[in-house]
Amino acid sequence: MAPRIRFHASVAPPPELDPFPSGALERVLREAGGIDAGEVHCVLTDDAEMTELNERFRGKPGPTDVLAFPYDPVTTGGALGDVYVSLERAAEQAAERGETLAREVWRLFVHGTLHLAGHEHDTASGERRMIDRQEAWVERVLPQDP
Repeated sequence: MAPRIRFHASVAPPPELDPFPSGALERVLREAGGIDAGEVHCVLTDDAEMTELNERFRGKPGPTDVLAFPYDPVTTGGALGDVYVSLERAAEQAAERGETLAREVWRLFVHGTLHLAGHEHDTASGERRMIDRQEAWVERVLPQDP
């Protein structure tokens, strides 16, 4: 049984992410974390909700671009976690990178999913490995135009 991704949007997703590439995030979980079952909710939201979540769960003021909330699938009936992405932060970051909004939104969902798969970036080497994995998945699903 494969992990299952459920996409929820409280704001309109970029057209390039319609349909949402759920199958690719399922592959991230399997390949990057050895996870072969469970459910992840991916939520595309705005800065207001991200500010509330960031303050409530991390004690940090203001919005952030992505938050991942891992769960114990044994105690949650199979839920692996939630990944929240701010469309407004993604739009700002996409402009800074000179990339499409869809590519940045996808990057952030991959980043959060890697956290759910157990990857962290609390050391320099961990950060490099995580970014390398993240960017490989971004390029694999939404390649940069030449």
